[in-house]
Amino acid sequence: MVASRTRKLAILHTLLRTGDLRRLRRTLSRQDDVQIAQELDNLDVADQRRVLQLLPTERRPQVIESMRYEAAAELVAALAPEEAAHLLDDLEVDDVVDILGRLDAEQLQLILKRLDKDDANELEELLAYDENTAGGLMSPQYFRVSPDATVGDALVMIQEEEEPPETAFYVYVVDSVDERLVGVISLRMLVISRPNQTIRDIMEREVVKVTADTDQEDVAELVSRYDLVSVPVVDEHDVMLGVVEVDDVVDVIREEATEDILKMAGAGEELAEVRTFVGSFRVRWRWLLAAAAGGTAAALSLSGFDTALASVPALAFFMPVVAGMGGNVGMQSSTIVVRGLAVGFVEASRVRRLVFREVSLGASLGLLYGALIAAASMAVGNADVDAWRLGLVVMLGTAGSMTIAAAVGTCTPLVLDRFGVDPAVATGPFVTTSVDVMGLIFYFWLATVLIGI
Repeated sequence: MVASRTRKLAILHTLLRTGDLRRLRRTLSRQDDVQIAQELDNLDVADQRRVLQLLPTERRPQVIESMRYEAAAELVAALAPEEAAHLLDDLEVDDVVDILGRLDAEQLQLILKRLDKDDANELEELLAYDENTAGGLMSPQYFRVSPDATVGDALVMIQEEEEPPETAFYVYVVDSVDERLVGVISLRMLVISRPNQTIRDIMEREVVKVTADTDQEDVAELVSRYDLVSVPVVDEHDVMLGVVEVDDVVDVIREEATEDILKMAGAGEELAEVRTFVGSFRVRWRWLLAAAAGGTAAALSLSGFDTALASVPALAFFMPVVAGMGGNVGMQSSTIVVRGLAVGFVEASRVRRLVFREVSLGASLGLLYGALIAAASMAVGNADVDAWRLGLVVMLGTAGSMTIAAAVGTCTPLVLDRFGVDPAVATGPFVTTSVDVMGLIFYFWLATVLIGI
């Protein structure tokens, strides 16, 4: 799939470069809106505008809607305010908010002035919410019905709705007096119920809902836990504000997973293509400074073992494998814990069992691979050291390094999470560097004891 996408993008680049607009228009006509959007995501703004102008007017909003919000915002910012307003007017409200929220204040106002006054006011209200909260994700379009209405009345209301939501799975039951959310009913239940039944009799009274300031990650967890396709957003008085649809939740899950992976690698929170060179440099130098400081600390710590290295040079041969095996186990353990915390799997009752399991795994795997590496170490021994003792040092050193790594990789994210620090930042350079230092010191300490240097 990646190869096919790369090939299509190369064809698009070639046609743009040669200016063969006839073939380019024919190529675009054979692709759907999502495919075109994926290709636009990887073009510069000038080429994006050229491609957009070649598309039929009715297709342009769907293509913009399918693009990454960052890329779509750059494209919209490059358009004339009148053209941008006309384009965005055909998009779903929550998508428009996600795009406009990435523009600067001056561009935003120029576009809002060219929209219908009511639409502009609605967008400004939604833009006031933090983009990483339920309020920033929600759409104000949803089906609502009074609890005293009949099923027949509700069906007629839905059919006569002038601007129905693009996706709708539930009808929300709202009290006609104080506008509070009092229940929910699925469209399926509405269709199969008798027309003369009242909504109050068939609605679900226990509604899973969130407030406008609920973090988007918590919204995604609720949707996943309760197998919902949308979740209502209410204010502090349970007055209905909007709904977060499952397509937005999927975007959140992808964004949060990307953010956690990049944090764990010490590469920031955004993909490189959406940051400037200076921004990327500023994010990465601090993590690499931590790695450099840790490596220097390891070198200084090991300087006290220069006599051991001079006496048994074969010890140096196995330093990389001892440190590498420990680093790999540390990353495995920390990744499991960080992901477990993110999805709510790691709870207080499971912490002790999780730590014991990971440390036991580290020790068991360490002994297994330590024995294999020790067998190889006997072939590089010399007359100054007994091959069996060297093998024992390598085996126990590898086992000890991997056990230490499992303990550090498991406990560090748990401790940081306990103190309210994002556990994703616990991995990467911090874990690998601390494991290298402690693992190698343990390795050389064993050599001084068992070989008697």
